[in-house]
Amino acid sequence: MRDVTDAGADSTVMVPMSTTQLPTLAALADYVEATLASLSPHPQGATVVALIGDLGVGKTTFTQSVAKLLGVTDVVTSPTYLIMRSYATTHDQFATLVHIDAYRIESLAELAPLRFSEVLGQSRTLVCIEWADRIKDVLPPHTRYFELTLRPDGTRTISSSE
Repeated sequence: MRDVTDAGADSTVMVPMSTTQLPTLAALADYVEATLASLSPHPQGATVVALIGDLGVGKTTFTQSVAKLLGVTDVVTSPTYLIMRSYATTHDQFATLVHIDAYRIESLAELAPLRFSEVLGQSRTLVCIEWADRIKDVLPPHTRYFELTLRPDGTRTISSSE
């Protein structure tokens, strides 16, 4: 179990985690492919993937790998300043990929202009959220959490919710 919380938060989410060692960043793409194969559209709205980890650990690379597997043809970069970008896909199960970078979110009220609750209600939508721990209080209970860690030897560890 892992405590997914941030300083000053009123609530804590306890998430059972499994851990995988990734010897190279290229191994992350293989991991993402296996993960995407295990995801299916949520029956009552978007499927949410929460990405947690320090700067430079591979959160954007994770989302870029998802986008490639979904058939997104646009260049996918971290939407740090825009906060949210949507992409059409050619995937059978997910019609839309929504990429959110919550790093700059200082208040959950900032999600309202983005129509975040409407995004979460969209079927056949896969939402990948970088820095998701910053907005964990508004994520649905079915959210899949992935915590990426860069080890001193340059390898990565990814822990994921069951």
